[in-house]
Amino acid sequence: MHTFKTTLKVLLAQKLMILIYVVWLCLMMFGLSWSIISDLAKSDSSVHYESAKADVAVVNRDAHGGELADAMREFLAKDCDLVDVGTTSEELQTAVASNYADLIVIVPDGYTQRLADALASGGTEPKLDVVVSFTGAYGSLAKLQVDDFLRLTRIEALAQHTQTGEAVTTASLNTAAGTVTTTMDASANAYPSISVASDPHAATDKQESARTAYVTTAKMGVYPLLTAMLVCTALAMNSFSESNVRRRLYASPQRTGNLVMQQFAACALFGVIVSLLYWGVSMALPVAAGLPFNGIPVPTLLYSGASLVIYAFVGVACGFMLSMLSANAVAVNAVANVFGLLVMFTSGMAFPIDMMPHVMIVIGKLLPGWWFCQSIDAVNGMDGHIDAGLWLANNAIVLLFGVVFICLGLAFSKLRRSRPELAAPGATQLAEA
Repeated sequence: MHTFKTTLKVLLAQKLMILIYVVWLCLMMFGLSWSIISDLAKSDSSVHYESAKADVAVVNRDAHGGELADAMREFLAKDCDLVDVGTTSEELQTAVASNYADLIVIVPDGYTQRLADALASGGTEPKLDVVVSFTGAYGSLAKLQVDDFLRLTRIEALAQHTQTGEAVTTASLNTAAGTVTTTMDASANAYPSISVASDPHAATDKQESARTAYVTTAKMGVYPLLTAMLVCTALAMNSFSESNVRRRLYASPQRTGNLVMQQFAACALFGVIVSLLYWGVSMALPVAAGLPFNGIPVPTLLYSGASLVIYAFVGVACGFMLSMLSANAVAVNAVANVFGLLVMFTSGMAFPIDMMPHVMIVIGKLLPGWWFCQSIDAVNGMDGHIDAGLWLANNAIVLLFGVVFICLGLAFSKLRRSRPELAAPGATQLAEA
């Protein structure tokens, strides 16, 4: 037990490494996860509905056209957001290039008079200058509303001409346009609208968002847990690999295997504590974002928590293997970061599996991170489904990686003990005494 306690003290003495690999890496992944969780919480607004509106600009260059352009603006304001883009050619070009508005309607000079003449004579009606945005369909829909306004104005002007017998003039067109907008305002209550009184699935949607947020955060532990446990374990056990320390340990009445197992057990306990802390924060983040905790199924919490602990054990085992190779601190940090990033990007956490190349999937299946993420997916609670058998199979593969790392570490340790490098320094010290 003395070696066990000493190993814990050595672990806790690595304040810088704990700060970098445990605290900082976990906070970094929590930060990434928080952005996703915040979006999930904000998007959970199924009880509210708001119609999408097009941004429309009406530019009136018809100085003698009267109120036709103003009536058009009032008509469009019902379902569109009116914006100002200026009147000069430079301002209009800038608005078109920057896609500032979904639709720009330009009423050319003399348009109202030409329209009145066309209606009076039955000739071809003049056209408005229209610029429709190329990024979406809102501009095209708004153009249909402009056509509706002109059609209703034309019908109203012809109806007045039929009733009174007076010719269609600019004044009569302006009157007809005003009648159209007045009629529209009077029938505003009868105007078709969409509203959502209540959504019976709103609570379910929030619970689903909470489950997704938790599962995402748990899977993001694939990088910090592996890297942190690898570095901390390797550096802690390397402290016992110095020549003077090794000679003292070999001179102890305890068996070497027992000493190594105590060191490994202390590092494993540290890994369990860190993984449980990560698990706790993963549960707290959705709640902090306003999502209901009861949206996360209890089996999902328990099974995924066990997956985190098992995965942290693999990181400890990998660190144990590196320590048996007597790798220095620089090599340990290099291996930890390269191996951790490789595992993360091939695990299916960083990218959707459907978007990953086949070679990345093949590499991922040769690493523990893939099976860790698969174990989380097996018990994510989607549609209330928990596949305990698949979870057990995936975690068995994760544990197998840990066993392989331990076996390789023991093999490296045996090779190191069989080297005669310890005999010479020991003999020299005895001779000098």
